[in-house]
Order: sequence, then C-alpha cells, then structure tokens
Amino acid sequence: MDDRIFSKRTLFWLILIGILSFAGAFIASVYQDKLIQLSSYGANSYSESAIGHKAFTKLLKQLDFRVRISQQTRSGFNFSDVKLVIEPESETGLSDALSGFSGVGSLIVLPKWRAQQDPEIRKWVKLVELRDPSQVENVIDYISTDIELVRSGLDVQAENFTWDTETFTLNEQITLLGPQLIAGDSDLIRPLVYNDNGVLLAEVIKPGFLYDIDRTWILSDPDVLSNHGLDNGGNAAFMISVLDALTLNKVGGVIVDETSHGFASEPSLWRKMLEFPFAVVTLIALCSVLLLAWSSMSRFGAPEKTDKAYQAGKEFLIGNTAELLAFGGHGALMLRHYVDRSLHSVATNLHAPKELEGPALLVWLDRVGHARGLSFKGSDVIKKAEQHYTSNSFNVLAAIKSAQDIHRWKQEMLHGTG
Repeated sequence: MDDRIFSKRTLFWLILIGILSFAGAFIASVYQDKLIQLSSYGANSYSESAIGHKAFTKLLKQLDFRVRISQQTRSGFNFSDVKLVIEPESETGLSDALSGFSGVGSLIVLPKWRAQQDPEIRKWVKLVELRDPSQVENVIDYISTDIELVRSGLDVQAENFTWDTETFTLNEQITLLGPQLIAGDSDLIRPLVYNDNGVLLAEVIKPGFLYDIDRTWILSDPDVLSNHGLDNGGNAAFMISVLDALTLNKVGGVIVDETSHGFASEPSLWRKMLEFPFAVVTLIALCSVLLLAWSSMSRFGAPEKTDKAYQAGKEFLIGNTAELLAFGGHGALMLRHYVDRSLHSVATNLHAPKELEGPALLVWLDRVGHARGLSFKGSDVIKKAEQHYTSNSFNVLAAIKSAQDIHRWKQEMLHGTG
C-alpha cells in the first residue's frame, strides 16, 4: 500500500511552482517602484501634469539625494532627514505632516493652483486657476497670522531676485510668471531670496515655532519646482541649492510628504501582507499551509484492506516477531535460542531424565511423542531448524516456518494433539 498523498510527478510540479512563485515575489519586491506607480493630475509627487512635482523628485534622485515619498504621518524618519511639505491642501494638512517630525530641517511650499482634470488624458490637467487668496492665507496662518500674501498679475514676469550669498551660490536668475510672494516682519521671517515686491524663500525665525526641527524654510511660489517650472535651468539650479543647504550637502535624506494630499497610509502588517508584491508571498504561505493540512488529514471512508490480514494467536505473534528479528539481522541467533528454550521447556515439563542430552534426549522425546499420538517427530523439526540457523545464507521464510513447526510440536507434546 502506498501511503503517499502526492505522486512524484505532482510533488515535482508543486515544488517547481513554489520556487518560481518565490522568485517572482522577490523580483517584484526589488522592482516594486517600477511595477506600482500611483497616478495623479494634481499638485503632488505622483503627478505628471504641469503643476505636478514628479519631475522634481526624479531630479533629486538622479542627483543622488536620498529621497523617499512618504505616506506616513508620524513615523519613518531619521533625525538627519529633511521633510518637504509641498502645496498642502489646508492648515490641518500642514500641521499633521509636521507634527511629530524631528529632523534637521523642513521646507513648506505654499499652494497656488487649483486644477481641472483633462477627461481625455486623465493624468494631465485641462484647466488651472489661482486658488482663492484666503485658502493660501489659511496655510500661512499655521506659521503666523502676521505674514502677508503678495500676488502680482499673471502676465507679470518676476525678475531681479537677490539671494543670501552666504547660503546660496547661484549663477542664473529664477524665472517666474505671475509670482506669488510673501511679506512679514523681521522677527518672524528672515529673507533668503527676495526682490522689491516680496520674499520668495524665507527662514522662519518666529520664537518657539517647530522647536523639534532645527530650521524651517518657507517657499512662497511652487512654480519653481513644478513640472513646467523646472524647464528653466535657473529654477532647477535654485531648488538643488535649497536642498543642498537643508540637507548639509546630502548628509541628510529628503522626505517628500504626501499625507497632506490625501495619500496617508499608516503602517499595517496585515494590510502590507495583502499588498503587491507581498501578497504573492502571503499566497504561497497560505497554499503551503493548506497542502500541509491536506497531507496530514486521514482519508475518508472505510479503512483500506492490507495485503496481509492480521491474525490473533501465539503462532502469528511468533511469526511476526521472527520477521522483525530477521529484518534486524538477528534471525539465525534468535531461531537458535528459540529451539534451545523450546527443547528445554518440553524436557522439563515431561520430566525427562536429567542425564539425557543431545541426540539421546531427542530419541526419548520422540518415544513420548509417539505415545501421545504425534504424527511427526520432534527430532526432525529441531534438526531442520538447526540446518537453517547454521546455514551460510539465512532464509527468513523457511526460518519462520521452522519456528511455527517447533511451536506446534511443543504445544502437542505438552497439551496433546486435540
């Protein structure tokens, strides 16, 4: 009877499928960023539209900044990191993004545009319009209600920016159309990049503001880092200088916050197990458990009949024991012991003369057996057994038959042939 649940061929395919599935899950985890890509048309790091920031994050990665786009609010940062909160939707979104963060710096980029999605190419925008000033001022109020928003007409070209030369070394001017700037007292903000109309980049020096963060900068106009704004070399060089200064020349990492745009996703082991590519490993583990449970289950229905039915009685027990001993390589020795003990037991119980031994004892026992009506001689049975255990090759089946014959002779000698 074959107790295996699976055939060798089935087992081979199961192992092969398991190996290929594990390899696929490993490769998928390595190239996860390329396989899974969020798409958006708004002002966020997943957006390829004109007002999106995807080109900015790709530029930072190409320049070897340690960039991570974060969907977690209060975890997943090092103390050497810088957090970028770019165009948060509201004061609450900005507050939640910076709450609990302790790093070397943060950059707050004020919102500017509201977009309408293109129905034909959904990752692009069909129309953009300026946000209502009150919405931008609501975000500014998180820093201070005394900081003012300064806007010019959309046809006005911003020019003649001055920057803090101790912080930046720029060789090109920043290009902005319809600039959005800020203004505030010198005890609230320190201008880093500015012109006669207002401040583009400032350091917040308000006492007690975000004491867990070493320094916080505010960028008033997101156009310098948006997908369409980075076409200008001066804008790109300016943003790289900003990140160089905040990260202390790439010593720290850059965390681009996306929780303020509705992409918050708190860490969860169970949710992670069901997300691609980890869901593949979860599926493999589940299938393995099911197969293990299946192989451990008892079969249904009536028990299968074995080729050899089990019997009761000493004769069967002796034969089965003989098989086990022969399997262990001790068959000949045990048959010899069994012959000696059986002969001694019969002679003792029949009160054979003590001086009789060997052939003489067998002759005496044969006479007693003949008198008791035995149809065979004990000497023949015992001599046949001696031939088996003294032979150079031990025949298990013949030895078992001899042991059974000796047992039968012993029973008939002691208890009669009935």
